[in-house]
Amino acid sequence: MLEKRRLGRTGISVSMLGFGGIPIMRVTQDEATAVIERALEHGIDFFDTARGYGDSERKIGTAMGAQDAKVVLASKSPERTRDGMLEDFDQSLSDLGIDVIDLYQVHCVNKTDELKTVMSKDGALEALEELRSEGRVSSIGITSHNLGILKQAIASDRFDTIQVLYSFVEDEAGKEVIPMALKNDLGVIAMKPLGGGCIKQYDVAIRYVLSTPGVIAIPGMAAVGEVDGNVEAASGLRPLTGAEIAQAERTKTELGRTFCRRCDYCQPCPRDIPISLMLHIEDISKRVGEAFMKRDMYKGLLDKVNQCDECGQCEERCPFDLPVRDLIKESRDALAEVFK
Repeated sequence: MLEKRRLGRTGISVSMLGFGGIPIMRVTQDEATAVIERALEHGIDFFDTARGYGDSERKIGTAMGAQDAKVVLASKSPERTRDGMLEDFDQSLSDLGIDVIDLYQVHCVNKTDELKTVMSKDGALEALEELRSEGRVSSIGITSHNLGILKQAIASDRFDTIQVLYSFVEDEAGKEVIPMALKNDLGVIAMKPLGGGCIKQYDVAIRYVLSTPGVIAIPGMAAVGEVDGNVEAASGLRPLTGAEIAQAERTKTELGRTFCRRCDYCQPCPRDIPISLMLHIEDISKRVGEAFMKRDMYKGLLDKVNQCDECGQCEERCPFDLPVRDLIKESRDALAEVFK
């Protein structure tokens, strides 16, 4: 069974490997249920989802409704105001099919003015504190891709947990933010430990994150094999070897700072372009070969991406401040080469 770790001042002990709920919005209910059942079989008892993850909440709620398992459910909302947060919270309860949520988080607070709104009178945090006093939510958290924002949130002493980017390719949080959170007894949840699926050495990646005491890792999982692999990596933790560290450094250098984490926060695109798919088109081409890439589906993708009018909405939404329009052009040119 997986090692348990205390989630800070929440007082809750959960499996150090949790379940990230983004990818199951891309599979059927039956497939999602199978993945969740396998996670439960392995002892995973922390499940994280969000209002913004399509039908992920509903799929988790449906799967859990058929189980007799004690789990910790966490969800989150991008709402910044009190009324908006209350509305989203009620919808989360309904979709998850429960009466009390263990952890509810303010989602993706990446700018100072957003944090100010969240923490102000009639802000989202006020709603969550009311819900906690009523016993409808047990703990309150915040998620952010901005380390400066998380430092402010920790210093405010109004949150029970933080959710932070942490992997061997994005390790800055391990220098100040994670130690600060643990010192203040906040639970630390590491999002995207596999770089949103860009890190292929999942064994090394999972072990890297979990080697930090007190941290819970929540890789996204949408297939039974992914669950098995992640659990194997998390079981019987051992230090990274010199060769594994060198491999991780090479991967970090190769990915650089402008890689797409497949979070899909850039969506929806007004031109209906599947942006994260497009930004990984070169990687797909290397894996499946040029002959496969000549299929009609990829020709259709090229036709669609050629309709991009560079409106910039994707860049406004991207929490990583990626030059999405430039990256789309590069990927479009790479795909166009296939059909020359």
